[in-house]
Amino acid sequence: MAKTFFSLPPLTRSLSARLLVLTIIFVLIGEIFIYVPSVARYRHVYLQERIEAARIAALAVEAAPDRMVTEELRKMLLVHSGVLQVSLKRDERRILILVSEMPHPIGATFTMAEATPWRLIKQAFGALAGGGERVIRVIGTVAADSAGTSVDILLYEAPMVAEMLDYSRRILELSLVLAAITAGLVFLSLHLLLVRPLRRMSENLVTFRRAPEDATTVMARSRRRDEIGVAQRELRIMQQRVRAALRQKARLASVGAAVSKINHDLRNMLATALLVSDRLAMNENPETRKVSAPLLASLDRAINLCTQTLSFARAEEPDAELDEFLLAPLVDEVALVLPKAEIDSIKWRNDVPADLRLLADRDQVYRILMNLTKNAIEAVTAQGQGGTVRVSGRREGDSTVVEVADTGPGLPERAREHLFEAFAGSVGGTGLGLAIAHELTRNHGGELELVKSDPTGTVFRAIFPHSAEALRKD
Repeated sequence: MAKTFFSLPPLTRSLSARLLVLTIIFVLIGEIFIYVPSVARYRHVYLQERIEAARIAALAVEAAPDRMVTEELRKMLLVHSGVLQVSLKRDERRILILVSEMPHPIGATFTMAEATPWRLIKQAFGALAGGGERVIRVIGTVAADSAGTSVDILLYEAPMVAEMLDYSRRILELSLVLAAITAGLVFLSLHLLLVRPLRRMSENLVTFRRAPEDATTVMARSRRRDEIGVAQRELRIMQQRVRAALRQKARLASVGAAVSKINHDLRNMLATALLVSDRLAMNENPETRKVSAPLLASLDRAINLCTQTLSFARAEEPDAELDEFLLAPLVDEVALVLPKAEIDSIKWRNDVPADLRLLADRDQVYRILMNLTKNAIEAVTAQGQGGTVRVSGRREGDSTVVEVADTGPGLPERAREHLFEAFAGSVGGTGLGLAIAHELTRNHGGELELVKSDPTGTVFRAIFPHSAEALRKD
């Protein structure tokens, strides 16, 4: 089956391009939130200026004799004020000061004193939407007028709308410039600090996936102290461990191939030696029988080691064939096949409840218990006579827990660091027993873990899902 390699996306679909577009959009959205109250404020200031200009025009008329001005002056005052009519209200009396020649129907009335932010925004966009075709009435006061005179004016809305549109255009142009500058600066900073390192990491991952054995594909050492630096250092460590695991697996494959070639001849040699040793064991000389006993045990262990190594190197464990069975009798079967001399030299305890049933592959559970109990017995007998090996079990929720405990000296630190690794997690052995037990437990969707290991003893715990549904979830 051909391998599929993924390449990095083109620039237009890259993270950098998306970041640039998103930055421009977000800046423009921010400008909208600035523009909306700004244009409302612009309209409010415009109308206030018209009121103040109308008040000045009214003062000019009031200063004239009998408040009479020429027709030409009246028109000039109205034009310069930008209004159509000016009225003053004092002491509840309304006085018409200036008026154009034609009457004008009033489209809307606005009182400056009643203006609120939301009302100003609504009125501003109402004016823009209407296109400025109305004549509006505006009532307000001048702050500098100590008399508290209210000014009432009429004016065309069209000039105001035109200025509001011109203001909006300037705001839009400024917003685009600000968006471009801000987006460029944000893009440049994020590209240098975030996107470019991530792109390098992505390129490194693609390159490493294509040739994980090549040392040059490992991530370069990073000096950054932020989150990107942590990710780069962790990626480098992960790649180094993957390369080490691949090298180890290659060596194991070579060992498996070599052992498979010499296994037959080696087993024949060991079988011949075992046959000769059996004859020595039947010799009437007590000294000969005493020497032959450890020799037989050593040959048995050698044959078992050869078979176990070959099995581990060549085979993958089949899927577990689930069946429900009583656990306590299986533990008794394990005790029967363990070396009798070792069983007699320790205290063996089967504390599994008689009614505890386990949903698992019986043969594979047998192998798990065999490997765990053999290691436990070897640990106990290594420190002399006495000691206890205990197998217990219980139900916890949807799982069945099986524990193998011993009163041995505990595992050394080196063994705990590589606990379930073949040829690495053992002192004085291959470590295959724990590696096989761990693999078989995982084959059931369960977990094998070291509960404790100290000078008072070691406890291993195997957890099995109790139901087939739980196993399928795993």
